[in-house]
Amino acid sequence: MLNLVIFLWMLLPFYTDCIVFPRQDEGPLIAVLDFDNKMDIFDPSDGADATAIERINLMGGRGGASCSIDFNYRGNMIYWTDIFINKVYSLKADGGDQEQKVILEDDLASPEGLAYDWIHNNLYVSDWRLHKILVINPETGARKTLLTDVHEVRDVEVDPKTGWLYWIAGWDETAVLMKSTLDGQNQVVISSDLDRPKSLSLDYDEQKLYWTEVYPVKLIKSIGVDGENLTTVHRTGAGRRAPPQFMTVSRDYIYWNQAHQSIRRAEKQQVTEITRYGKLEEHGDYGITTNLFMGILAIDPRKQTESPSLCGDNNGGCSHFCLPTLMQSIPPYNCACPDGMNLMNDNSTCADETQN
Repeated sequence: MLNLVIFLWMLLPFYTDCIVFPRQDEGPLIAVLDFDNKMDIFDPSDGADATAIERINLMGGRGGASCSIDFNYRGNMIYWTDIFINKVYSLKADGGDQEQKVILEDDLASPEGLAYDWIHNNLYVSDWRLHKILVINPETGARKTLLTDVHEVRDVEVDPKTGWLYWIAGWDETAVLMKSTLDGQNQVVISSDLDRPKSLSLDYDEQKLYWTEVYPVKLIKSIGVDGENLTTVHRTGAGRRAPPQFMTVSRDYIYWNQAHQSIRRAEKQQVTEITRYGKLEEHGDYGITTNLFMGILAIDPRKQTESPSLCGDNNGGCSHFCLPTLMQSIPPYNCACPDGMNLMNDNSTCADETQN
């Protein structure tokens, strides 16, 4: 009997309760959120037989709905949003000492998009229902409303090495892919050849943007950050076949969840063969998939390589936010204040709005 118990135990997936990021010389790990406040991490190099090597139960509990995800490699942090409870969380993992906490709440309605600037330590959050993009300090929770009237903004990406913030917004005729400098200025339309964009991912190596288009379009597209070479990378197909939802790109591959039910991978240049990570799926009665996969992230050290901060080593002298602008500007940044505070005449210090 004991031998049978041991045998059955060995067949179960092996989960740890911590997150260990890959070393600089290792390939990426993939983290995927589940709607029901869980996060699985797996090694994509294991192929179709890959199983979750780490599972984390996330804050939020019943009634929550984890959505988007990003990471801070140097700080060993993961950030994610919850679109039901409307909060932004962080998780710190140092080889087994994990901590979770709320870093942003209140005055949020649907924080769908998330992107971390690892050079200047700013976290960008897009709110679909409020049509806003916020920038927050992930350590203090200070927030600044960066952009307003961004109609139905779905997702954001950031490249602090080149100084650009990217986002997808709108629906059907209003759908657009745009960029601005990290202070929200110098806005540029990259493409309006979108229909129903859902999830955005930046290929740092090739300076290309990938995004998913949901039903009835059911595509994955890419374009250069300069607006050139618009390409349909993958078409799900006609009929009732489900659309791609959230996606990420890393090195030679794109990863996405198909209709929230399965995780898939294909070569980013041309989708000819698709790997389905079927062992990540869980099934209930009649073989129905019970997962509801949400945001997906490649934890890849090559994504967050070190680079000098445009704000120098003293936060640009800013009391709160130092937000890079055009690199040829002097200085190449602007100081900015959290909501409810004003910038003083020295253009560096913030004070309460009630203070003269």
